[in-house]
Amino acid sequence: MRVLAPKSPELMLETKDWRILQELLSNIRQPLSKVAKHILLSRQSVEYRLAQLQQSNLITGSRTVIDVRKLGYQSYHVFLEMHAPLQEKELLERALNAPFVNALIIYSGKYNIELSLQCRSEEEFLSSYQQLTSHLDVRNEVILTLLATLRSEVLPFGYFPNLKGFKLSYGLDKISKPSLPLSLDSTDVSILHLLADDAQISKSSLAQKLKISKDTVSYRLQKLERHGYILQYRPALNYAVLGLSINSILFKVNSLPSQIGQFEGFLQSHGKVLWVTKTFGYYNYLAYVITRDLEEFHEVINEVKEKFENLIKTYEILFAYKELKYSFMAKSVKLR
Repeated sequence: MRVLAPKSPELMLETKDWRILQELLSNIRQPLSKVAKHILLSRQSVEYRLAQLQQSNLITGSRTVIDVRKLGYQSYHVFLEMHAPLQEKELLERALNAPFVNALIIYSGKYNIELSLQCRSEEEFLSSYQQLTSHLDVRNEVILTLLATLRSEVLPFGYFPNLKGFKLSYGLDKISKPSLPLSLDSTDVSILHLLADDAQISKSSLAQKLKISKDTVSYRLQKLERHGYILQYRPALNYAVLGLSINSILFKVNSLPSQIGQFEGFLQSHGKVLWVTKTFGYYNYLAYVITRDLEEFHEVINEVKEKFENLIKTYEILFAYKELKYSFMAKSVKLR
């Protein structure tokens, strides 16, 4: 997913800045000495340039990508339109305070709110959603269950310059090996919660907060990475600083198995697709597209329509306005 921020002056990056950014996109938790070694700069130079990227508000923090499915949770996305502004305000306040809501985005379009809830079951989801919308008049809504993430990027390769020796990772860049069965305890889950909103929190800080040794933290981190609970350590970017904006597309497709694979492959490899997932519900796919302007965004839409005119039954465009809340792990996630 993504972090949105108010419009800012576009930042022009030098080649060395792009190289540093690419290293951080693959793993922002890695030591700066390792980054320096990979891009053939001194540690001091990397540290200085990183500070500049942070001061320019390009890098606004860090997040850890966590596979909550391994903890028995499912993600549900709800797109809705409220009947009145005051009721919309009330819903937003409830969602901001709700521990089971991990993402909250405001749009302009047919639907003006997107909620992401992480729940153990459909029954738990319905109960949680009813808490959010109790005594509120929802004019229109679509509920989608996320089935499988097809692509997840921080910044798609289409926006990186062609640099000599510059390698880009495609798709979901996992830092772990294929997952294996693992029994977690409450300390493991606490580590995941602390990392979720701060991928750069030190092992010493984790040890202090959890009252365990630094060696124990190291062991547990390696275990969580190796077994696929932790998928990636990412920077949170203010895309507006690069002159970019993000919009969403909901696709409903016909049942044409011969074209679905091509469609998914197209979205997975497109240089301007930030995130795409298969969904169960009225719509079959949800995609986040990152572009420099509306003209470029409509070029992407027209490209998809031309290539898959027989497959796409209908689609809905949502123009992102503001992201109020986002984490890869809801505060309510816990062991069974």
